[in-house]
Amino acid sequence: MIKLARPVKCPICSQYGLREDMILENKRYYHKEYCYERFKKKQEATRIENEQWDELYQYIIKFHDLVTLSVANITRLKHLRAGFEYKKGKKIPKWRTGPDYALMLEAYRLSEKNNLHAMSTKIGDWNDVNQVNYTISTMMGHLNDAWRIRQNKKKQLEVAKRVEKQESNRDQSLTTKNTYGNKRDDLDISDFV
Repeated sequence: MIKLARPVKCPICSQYGLREDMILENKRYYHKEYCYERFKKKQEATRIENEQWDELYQYIIKFHDLVTLSVANITRLKHLRAGFEYKKGKKIPKWRTGPDYALMLEAYRLSEKNNLHAMSTKIGDWNDVNQVNYTISTMMGHLNDAWRIRQNKKKQLEVAKRVEKQESNRDQSLTTKNTYGNKRDDLDISDFV
């Protein structure tokens, strides 16, 4: 009697396949072509997300001189990261649609001066949960500023790469010998004048 291999289900695409045609990792089988690459990308995104969360968590603990954050504060930050959608008046959590933890950390750093002033004047004698909640609210007010700064940095990097590429093209065109006469320069504006 010949024993047939039982098909296994891929957790990415929910399709069944033979074990010989799939890759085994973490006690699960993934299709070799598309699903395994997608699994690796998700795994890398999760690793980066965890590192960003750890940086934010350590910053808040150090900033407030705490041992651990309360569950209420952690939940608030996680919900902010998840993002929410309202359908028929009900709040439905999403997955990773809100600002990422690195952006929250940048916003915290932008609001650090305001938070230090508030902690020394207004909220110095509040309990730790309320104090952290106040600083989270202040941080949320600086999220748009942090986003703009991030976008400006990205644009500046793109412009710098473009200029560097043009300079390298220009340097290469200067080193090559043109035996046919006029040489056209990409940076020459005399055609437009």
